[in-house]
Amino acid sequence: MGMVRMFYMIHVKIQVNCMKKFIFSIICLIVVAIVVASVFQKKEETSNQGTEENNVIDNCGDGFYIETLSDKDIYCPGTYVCLTYMPQSKRELYGDMISLANSYAILRAAYCDAELWFRFGMVVNDSIGHVHLDSIWDLEARNAVDKYVKTLVDIIPRDTALWNQSDSILWDKVWSAYTTCADKLSKRFALRHYGKITEKDVVKYMDIKQFIPNYDSIYDLRRKQSEENERYLLLMAEQTPSFDRECLYTIEYAHQRRHEEPHKAIPMLEKLMESGKFSRYLHEVWRTWRCLRQVAESPSRDGMILNLEYNKMRYKCLKTILTQIMQDPKDIYAINDFCFLATYDNITRYSEFMFGNSAPLEHMMLFPEILDDDN
Repeated sequence: MGMVRMFYMIHVKIQVNCMKKFIFSIICLIVVAIVVASVFQKKEETSNQGTEENNVIDNCGDGFYIETLSDKDIYCPGTYVCLTYMPQSKRELYGDMISLANSYAILRAAYCDAELWFRFGMVVNDSIGHVHLDSIWDLEARNAVDKYVKTLVDIIPRDTALWNQSDSILWDKVWSAYTTCADKLSKRFALRHYGKITEKDVVKYMDIKQFIPNYDSIYDLRRKQSEENERYLLLMAEQTPSFDRECLYTIEYAHQRRHEEPHKAIPMLEKLMESGKFSRYLHEVWRTWRCLRQVAESPSRDGMILNLEYNKMRYKCLKTILTQIMQDPKDIYAINDFCFLATYDNITRYSEFMFGNSAPLEHMMLFPEILDDDN
């Protein structure tokens, strides 16, 4: 989705010539055609649609399933903690971060559930209406999300006979409700409420060369796939005493053997996120991990998208960042990190990438070297 992210101040600029785009598009078409051809045909619509059983579609007997999100545990850990003994200054900031995370969790989940109606004809109204608004402590944010949820519940049909995958009028209404709510949340939780920070400040804060002075040569290894490079990057990740450097070297390792599925870097990235250690690059670890997982799982609009699993890991990272914020409530950089990760989109079935879900597009953004890949 093309939602403007108010909190992240780094602009990623990827320049690719027209011929490379054309070649990659042809490759995407071939790959997606193979994937789509391998996907099992959906079960016929039954009289059970509209009931609780419709929250999960089991397309085949080998564990392939499509499920709703809004009726699951999608909330940030710490939502229901006791704040009695927390200082007032920290209490307000903590409440804002929890409200921010849960507002966007519901915003994303309800939108992804709406996609299930358009793609599969699933009746999702009751699932969307099942969200817990009490997880949003801020009244302004809660009212915005409440209106959004009620709008989706009201406008999405319950009668499967009305299912029309290409209903552009309904799509426009869903998108309008989404963007209206997102705009209200962006204003309510604008970064300026918590401190002053400029784009130049963030660029300096995120500069990799402060941890890896020879990063240009390390980055160049992405175009030179070899076992020697793998061993070097693994050794550097294992031996460094700096958690920031460990995260960076592990991310670079993920760019080796990037066509391997599942990638060997996946458990390594998981270990970093589950460690409870803070890094300014934690959100990049999560984005890299999620991208590798989903590309290996399915690039198709009809395939499994493991957003529930991805978001559980997202919340582990958010909990780590929030701990850092509570130790230093004036750490505007950590607040910026939290806001970026908390507001980052789910993998969606529909996106600017017209041949599949949003994962292949993110893959091109995070792994731009695949566009001129000779390996």
